Amino acid sequence: MEVSFASPVQNFYTLTLSIMSYSKLSTGSNTTLCVIDNPAAAGIFQTQIKQSTYGYKVQSIPAASFVKTQCQAVYFSSQTPAQQEALINSYPSHSLLSFSASNIDCEIGSIFCLYQQKGKSTFKVNLDTLSRSQIRIDPRVLLLAKNAE
Repeated sequence: MEVSFASPVQNFYTLTLSIMSYSKLSTGSNTTLCVIDNPAAAGIFQTQIKQSTYGYKVQSIPAASFVKTQCQAVYFSSQTPAQQEALINSYPSHSLLSFSASNIDCEIGSIFCLYQQKGKSTFKVNLDTLSRSQIRIDPRVLLLAKNAE
């Protein structure tokens, strides 16, 4: 499933935060977004959060330390889908909302896969990963998506 927004890649960050706001995460206002192996992206998320009403925390985390963190959401920007899948599967909690900016096919790995198509920021939803995550997403987000096939 996919949905398109007329906006540049920079809006991957806005899109991620918006989707998070429509997600039922177990910790409520103490939600932490972990950004894997990309301190620059973590900084952009922190700036966007300060400019918005979102109360999320952001941590820049090396992939090797990911399983030792307490994240409710994770953002991958350079990992392959197989690496994403391995990190998600090794995480102690199954309730992990995952986003990727490097997983166009979205068949394995993250729940939400962000990419550019014809100048638009777009995302696909991996329903298999979503169902295994035990995360509830507001149906309005899923209704925005259409079948990619």
